[in-house]
Amino acid sequence: MIPSDRTPMIPPPRLMFWELRAVPEFLGSFLPRPFAAALPRGHGEPVLVIPGFAADDLAVLLLTRRLTALGYHAISWGLGRNSGNLKKLQPKLVEQVQQFSNSRGARVKLVGWSLGGAMARDIAREHTAFVDQVITLGSPVTGGAKFTAVGRSYRNKGVDLERLAQAADARETAKTIPVPVTALYDRHDGIVNWRACIDHHNAHVRHIEVQCSHLGMVVDRTVFGIIANSLAKP
Repeated sequence: MIPSDRTPMIPPPRLMFWELRAVPEFLGSFLPRPFAAALPRGHGEPVLVIPGFAADDLAVLLLTRRLTALGYHAISWGLGRNSGNLKKLQPKLVEQVQQFSNSRGARVKLVGWSLGGAMARDIAREHTAFVDQVITLGSPVTGGAKFTAVGRSYRNKGVDLERLAQAADARETAKTIPVPVTALYDRHDGIVNWRACIDHHNAHVRHIEVQCSHLGMVVDRTVFGIIANSLAKP
């Protein structure tokens, strides 16, 4: 069941305090992990992890290593910091996905964090032959940056958020995503309004609510369990 479609807004500043949950989530990631023994294992399938806005390979290193330990051929995108310059980065990412798929002889499973998930969705939509499935972690589907914490700074810099939102929404309505999509969201997300993470265009998308900070989604143990179970679905 798709959650309420009430109009999103920029997350209120008070929710930024909830992002402090990322500290215990990060520290908890180093505790013994007997739970991992019960998770379904991969068999060398290619998995590409895409960092969020202003993040890089180091930010998703723990997630990438966990996926490798679970039996997947997991790598991060290798394009440096995600500056949000999609005109520059998206073609490079598409090329990397294609090369990764060809080198492994299999379609790639994409795991995208925040903006990285939005980029993964676009690749799955336009280059389906190379993508097996998509998992998004707190990724905006509606409005682009309009309903995110960076929307304020963008607007202050004179960026036309309405135009960007219209372009993002036009992509969503123009063509559906034909591969399985799992979308994780948290109602107290201080970075991306959770309602913007709900996909009302692709009925097959599986939405999963988690109790995790936006910043902690790439380190949280429970989120990793959801990712592992989603990757194992045929």
